[in-house]
Amino acid sequence: MTVLEKSARARVESDGLELLLSSPPLGAGLAVVAVAQQLIGHIDCDVSWFLTFAEKVLDGRIAYVETSDPNPPAAFLSLMPAVLLARALHLPAEALVAALVFLAAAGSIGFSFLLLRHGAARGRREWMQLLNAAIFLLLVAPEIVFAEREHIALLALLPLLAALAEERASAPLPLRVVAGLCGGLAVAMKPHFLLAIALPALALAWRERSARALLRAELVAAALAAVVATGATLIAFPAYVDEALPLALEVYGPARDDLGHFLAHSLALAYLALLAGFLVAARGAALGRASLVALAASLGFFAAFLLQGKGWMNHAYPAMVLLLFAWIFFALRDRAATGVRAALTKFLFVPALLAAPAYFGIVEQLTDREEHEGLMAAVAAVAPPRPRIATIASQLDFGHPLTRRLAGEWVGRQNALFVTAAVGRLLETAGPERRQRLEARRSADLAALAEDIRAGRPDIIVAEDRATREWVLKRPGMAGALDGYRLAKQAGDIEIWRRAE
Repeated sequence: MTVLEKSARARVESDGLELLLSSPPLGAGLAVVAVAQQLIGHIDCDVSWFLTFAEKVLDGRIAYVETSDPNPPAAFLSLMPAVLLARALHLPAEALVAALVFLAAAGSIGFSFLLLRHGAARGRREWMQLLNAAIFLLLVAPEIVFAEREHIALLALLPLLAALAEERASAPLPLRVVAGLCGGLAVAMKPHFLLAIALPALALAWRERSARALLRAELVAAALAAVVATGATLIAFPAYVDEALPLALEVYGPARDDLGHFLAHSLALAYLALLAGFLVAARGAALGRASLVALAASLGFFAAFLLQGKGWMNHAYPAMVLLLFAWIFFALRDRAATGVRAALTKFLFVPALLAAPAYFGIVEQLTDREEHEGLMAAVAAVAPPRPRIATIASQLDFGHPLTRRLAGEWVGRQNALFVTAAVGRLLETAGPERRQRLEARRSADLAALAEDIRAGRPDIIVAEDRATREWVLKRPGMAGALDGYRLAKQAGDIEIWRRAE
């Protein structure tokens, strides 16, 4: 085969691949896969807990007093529409959450594309490639982080990023303002998400050598929305400021994973490898505005991931997805890449893009894997119908989504003994004064659990393991908490205690 023949064949293969990637049937197929995945699997522990939180508040419980969490009110308020619709339609709240997130994603993608159309000129094929990539990264890839706060926040933020990526700011002012308002709402979910707006804004101001870039209508609207939404939720739920926020600042926030474990068991190294590859590939190239905005927003979310220090995949999701979007925009702009740039695109970016669902739990989702294997069957075997459930456990995934999957009722103001667990880590480096405050926090956490068990009389108490149960029951105030209960069954090391008839 001659050089010309090889070149012609390569062009034909490239055209064929581009046709496939830009085909509407591919996008439709990806959408079907996304829906099927959510039908096969179940929502994760965080979403399950915040649904429960929202239901309890709707039933009259005082938020952050009778049911509590260190996260801001927007965490459960974002799921309140699903709870209200579920009750009105007599459908499971989980189904309504998934449906509303799919609708939100469709709206976010459509609105973002509308804004982007006012920017750089693109052909129909390129728009379809972007659409298929968006469906893949925003609906298929999330897997078990689907409907998490980070997923919802990214969907809310996307139109603002699209407005910033639009070169001439020629989109109608009302559209840019609405995009900014959506982005500001994302900040109410977690204050860390402000970084995903601030970094793109600063990057554009630096690129344009003008501070006026910081006063674009969408950025002003985002700032106002963030302040108003956060302020309104704090006024509506003052106990968050009085009770939960001090706890978050003193215990939950500082309880970060140690660096070695964080790097070995999170997506941090994968992100850094992909980032390094992108920077090498983009070296010497004129980085398009869309790539710059996506990259800066990704770095903002990655900074938030590091600040939170927990290493959980949902925390890493927006940073990873936006970095892949940055590379997608770059690859579409530089189709004739050769040498190192072409090699990095082919052997780093493409595999990383295709592997995105694996980062976020495709195996767990498609196998409907339990958070703790065998626990649900073990509890169901000894529990009465619609059981009242509490846990003696350090993590919420021992009780959630277990309680909801068994159509049960959660007993307890917190989702787990996360305060007790966090204090145990923080005491290792605490000085005398701080140690005293932390011990008081732990004592209050355990006293609350003891009171919840005595008042709520759960049918089932799930203990993380024997050592945890024995340690907890030896603490002041917890003695006798399991009086009237018997060890009914075990699932591995997990103990299931049932209240005596």
